[in-house]
Amino acid sequence: MIFTPGHRRDLIEKAIASGTDAVIVDLEDAVAMEEKAAARDALADLPPSPIPIYVRTNAIETGMLWDDVIAAGQAGVDGLVIPKAEDPGVLREIDGALRALEVTNGREIGSTAIVPLIESGVGVRANYDMMRSSDRVQSVLYGGGEQGDLVADLGVTWTPEGTGLMYSRAKVLMDARAAGIQYPMEAVFMDFRNLDAFRVECEIARTLGYVGKVAIHPMQIPVIHEVFTPSDEDVAHQRHILDEFEKALAAGSASIAVDGKMVDYAVARVARAVLARAAVADRAKARSTQHS
Repeated sequence: MIFTPGHRRDLIEKAIASGTDAVIVDLEDAVAMEEKAAARDALADLPPSPIPIYVRTNAIETGMLWDDVIAAGQAGVDGLVIPKAEDPGVLREIDGALRALEVTNGREIGSTAIVPLIESGVGVRANYDMMRSSDRVQSVLYGGGEQGDLVADLGVTWTPEGTGLMYSRAKVLMDARAAGIQYPMEAVFMDFRNLDAFRVECEIARTLGYVGKVAIHPMQIPVIHEVFTPSDEDVAHQRHILDEFEKALAAGSASIAVDGKMVDYAVARVARAVLARAAVADRAKARSTQHS
């Protein structure tokens, strides 16, 4: 996913064509206060897009959240990113508002996703309950960016290696997985020119179990794809494991050795997950190629 300012149609169009898997039209940090209303109104005339478009609203304490939700719901976007998410009750209220908007506009009920962005200690603590608050919550963004709200709130020293954020990063991931969330992702890395450090952070996120990351500049997208997309070698290896395991199951065995290592149901589950991620990446690549 990539953030793009909501008041700049030209940048939204560039974001759609950037090779990203989804665009987040930002009404919050990327838009000055005097441009907020114009950015919200512009949601009614978003460019056509072959990839999902999300909208990051303003936080609830700004008093602008509900106007943003209404405008985004009427525009028929694919989902809302809720910044500084802390309260499961607010997410349930957003769910109700979206249901009303979907009914009013003839859209499928439940078709608009909710993506909480975790940016505070309270948000980290309440993450599991937020993940369980609505069936619309299919993803979560962990916001551990340098000089970001979470870093300031926790008082940690930010480093690319993520030592100060170790607990919060792992807890958000664990909560998401325990709640059945398929697409936990990390939010932004601010120094977009430092691709080496960016790669380090992406690799930490992937190792922990996150499935993707949000970019703030198109030059970050190839790194994200390279780190989070299973390699051809890994795909071939996991397919071989799964093929051999399924042959063994057909023969009445649920535990075999493949290339000198034990394979059972748990190993097969990992293999299926890798192949599923590769399939998603292939579909996204085909969609991007077709659009270009």
